[in-house]
Amino acid sequence: MPSVPTNLRAAIGRRQLIAGGAAAAAALACPAVAAPARARLSLTDPADVRQIVRKLRFRTDEGPVFWWIKGHYLAIVDSALTPLFGMNFGAIQSVTQRSDGGFDVLQMELGFRTDLVTGKRLRSWVSPLDGRTFDVPMSVIGPTLVHYSPDAVPVVPRDFAGSQIDFRAIDEKPFEESGVVFVPTRAASRVTTPGQPDRVINDVATIYAPAAEALDPRRTSVAAWLQAGDVTTFPRWMKMAGSPGSVTLRGVGAKVDSINAMPADWQAMVRDHDASILTDPMGALSRPAARYTG
Repeated sequence: MPSVPTNLRAAIGRRQLIAGGAAAAAALACPAVAAPARARLSLTDPADVRQIVRKLRFRTDEGPVFWWIKGHYLAIVDSALTPLFGMNFGAIQSVTQRSDGGFDVLQMELGFRTDLVTGKRLRSWVSPLDGRTFDVPMSVIGPTLVHYSPDAVPVVPRDFAGSQIDFRAIDEKPFEESGVVFVPTRAASRVTTPGQPDRVINDVATIYAPAAEALDPRRTSVAAWLQAGDVTTFPRWMKMAGSPGSVTLRGVGAKVDSINAMPADWQAMVRDHDASILTDPMGALSRPAARYTG
């Protein structure tokens, strides 16, 4: 984010989540294991489920992972939906095994708010809610290192880049339907930053992939897709603390195997921001972490 998500889905979800999101899905992940001596993994065996979820969300061996998410945000005020802006998000991740049987995920997330009509990056934005004009921040989160224990439990640090995060993943069971494996995820977070109003972020997402690949014990990673959503308090930069309402995301995304397979428009925005990230994405993961303020 999964781990989300340009808010905190960004930080611990998928956009964390990424992606989002995805932090809840990652809670089911497991260390790489030898392929079972059978043709198909089982969605009723806990060890198999952890392997299935990990190969969809990350990979069961070591190496890079890339996620993208595109969508748009809408304000919810008195049950009315008002489109706000688009989101073009990407995550760069590296999976490594540890000697104790656990694994680590190092990730950087770059999210751009975009114009709803043109898809271009927003630098200035007029709120349709109150007519005020805002400078639009660019969201960089990480690099962030998340540890996973041998029994698949992620360690989400409470102190995160200048903020405190109270994070809770809600267990949901993967299932198969019509030749597709679906992994629903859900997580709730509260972000506390000195001098700023608290942020509440609820991530809801579904990762899915063809069952023939997801359940194949020989596969260490599979192409996967994502339906992403969240419900949050208003972003702090909109200066609407105490105002009634919330913000929701409607988005879709996918996991790809290289930075060159990421959406061309996202690559163009990253190139404009810092072209060296595209040239050496794994090297970018060795940089100091950007400060996160929500």
